[in-house]
Amino acid sequence: MNIDFSQMITAEQQQEDRKNAELEAALNARRTAYLAESDPLRLEADYDALSQGLEPDYTAWLASVAAIKARYPLPVSAEASESNET
Repeated sequence: MNIDFSQMITAEQQQEDRKNAELEAALNARRTAYLAESDPLRLEADYDALSQGLEPDYTAWLASVAAIKARYPLPVSAEASESNET
């Protein structure tokens, strides 16, 4: 009997896969919420300001984005890499 060790998955690989799945789930949930909740607020603010010749008021949009980020937090390791990117 020959064992094919190339197919073996280590505990570290399993943990990395779980972290990636958690990150992807949080990003997908955020993306869905942005499309349904915050993006319409920004579009409305843009339209209202453009039609009246004013600067857009993004207060409601910013609050919505903050609420979405609080509701769907990124995993701790992803938050650290996200803050390094900005």
